[in-house]
Amino acid sequence: MIKKNKNSGFTLIEMLVVVFVLGVGLIGALSFFNININNQFEAKNELIAAGLAQEGADLMRNIRDYSDLNGIEWKNDGFGPILNPSCKTIDYESLSSHQCIKGSSLSHVCINSSGRYYQCADGTSGITDFERTISVKKDGEALEIVCEVKWNGRVTQAKDYLYKNSF
Repeated sequence: MIKKNKNSGFTLIEMLVVVFVLGVGLIGALSFFNININNQFEAKNELIAAGLAQEGADLMRNIRDYSDLNGIEWKNDGFGPILNPSCKTIDYESLSSHQCIKGSSLSHVCINSSGRYYQCADGTSGITDFERTISVKKDGEALEIVCEVKWNGRVTQAKDYLYKNSF
């Protein structure tokens, strides 16, 4: 007569195989979440950079419109006091002075306590990884505004054309 062993269970090899399979599955799932978090962070930075670039182009348009509506004499190929090869200090505060400062070192973008972005000097509080530079040049009958935002080795640009019939 054959007696059955009632204390049978998993062998050590079976347990090692189960632990290995579960470990591989968990590592795959965790790496998926890690990649997803990194992609979300990059997407957030791309949206911020695109917004900063578009804001720069819009601010130049607003300054141009202000000059036109208030009868300010335009010089330098029709763009008045703000036509410069490179304008690094334009932000929401520029709407009160209606100008940008040529060649300044304030290309870094900071964020203040209320969550608003502005141009700042290196080393000030709230500095971000973003740098914004706006270029204006005459392109035939239009003015070409190129706002470039750099961060972490990447670049985003917004380009706008102001035509003669609009200024």
